[in-house]
Formats: sequence, structure tokens, C-alpha cells
Amino acid sequence: MKVYSELAPYYDRFMSHIDYEGEAEAIYGFLFQIRRVNGRVLDIGAGSGGHMLPLIDMGVKAEGLDYSEEMIAVLREKLRRRHAVSRLYTMDMRAIETERRWDVIYCFGETIHHLGGIDDAAAFFRSAAEALRPGGYLVFSWQAPDYFDELAAIGDFYEEHGDDYLLWSVREAEDGEKALYLDYTAFIREEDGRFGRVRETHRLAILPEKPLYRAAGKAGFSRREDYEDLCFGELLDGNTRRVTVLEKI
Repeated sequence: MKVYSELAPYYDRFMSHIDYEGEAEAIYGFLFQIRRVNGRVLDIGAGSGGHMLPLIDMGVKAEGLDYSEEMIAVLREKLRRRHAVSRLYTMDMRAIETERRWDVIYCFGETIHHLGGIDDAAAFFRSAAEALRPGGYLVFSWQAPDYFDELAAIGDFYEEHGDDYLLWSVREAEDGEKALYLDYTAFIREEDGRFGRVRETHRLAILPEKPLYRAAGKAGFSRREDYEDLCFGELLDGNTRRVTVLEKI
């Protein structure tokens, strides 16, 4: 599950195409709908703060959690430069241990796929349920299995991001698990014009819908499709991406 260690300093260079502001506005709209704009909000998989920082600018009391110490270091430096104060936690999302209980936990960026599979997702749901206040909400984005079929069919490809390049190599897990491995090779243009090379491998678990929702139910959640459509419908591409809203029973 350890990812974004080597890539952390360059993460923003390769994710600039994501509409973090738009997604943060959708999260804010959800907080408004459930009357939790002034509540305690935890960003799981906070990364470099793509969603969290805009929410803080909107007045939300958002705090961040990530498994990658390197990503948390990037986010901490951004907060320092903005003279913003927020607690950050470096810990496993399957074992959330914080002093406070939360009104809302959100997990965007399809972070849930970095878990090992359904069993790990179930552990995450149980941990989130324990970390939430009664009546609290868990919101997470994920990709339906068809997305991974399309990804596997692509195989190898590259992306150009300004002067930098990112090569992807996709391979299926050979251990019988439903997962893909993404081998990243990033070529970073340095100040002297030369390219530095950074490599990292991410394992992405494929999570079928029915077992995923069954695990959420066993953890004590009820799905709120009404909020999914109302608050996050515009974020979906109409194909494979999902945003699920769960309410703690």
C-alpha cells in the first residue's frame, strides 16, 4: 500500500489536469446540503492537498490523512506557505486513530483502489465508521471494474506534462487477485536541462460493486444515492467513475 514516495515531490506536475477546485466545490455543496459546513471534516488520501486546500479556503475545518510521509511533507509545506493551520496525520486508512470524531470523511482521487482488495476495503469501512460521529458520512470516489478492463487493454502509454514526461506500463496481477500493476517512469526536466528519472509501481485493486456495498453495510453504513446524484452527478463521466455517499447508521 506504500505509494507516492518517489513521485511525491513531482505529484502536482503530473496531476495538474485534474479539476480539484471543481471537485472541492462539489464536496462543499454536499457539506452544505447535510448542514456540516462548520463540522469536522477529514480528507483521507489528502496527498498534496488538491481537495483539502480549496475547502480550507472556503472556511471548512478540514484536516488531512495520508499513508505517504512524503506526500504529507509536501502538504505541510503548502500549509506553511499559506499561513494555514490544520492537523495532518500519517497513518493507514484501515486503522484510523485520531483524538477526535468526524462529521464527514471523504476519500477522493480513487484512493480506495490502493487497498489490497475487498477485505482491506471492509477494514477501511469499519475504521471509518468508528472514526465518525453518529449520523456521520463517508464519501469516496472509485472506478467500476470496466475501467480496469479498458486500462489493461491500453497496455503501455505516455503523457506529456509541459517539459516532463510520464510513462505508464500496465500489467495484470499474476497472483490470482483482481488487480492491476501500474509501473510509472517519470522523466523530470531539471534546471540544467537534463532529465532525472523516477520510478514507482502502484497496485490498484479492482473492487466489484456488490461486494463493496455489502462490506459497507456490514460496517454499519447505509447508502445515500439521493446525495450522490444531487451533489456529485456533474463529476461523473457517465461511464465508470463512481462517487458513493454512505451514512453511518
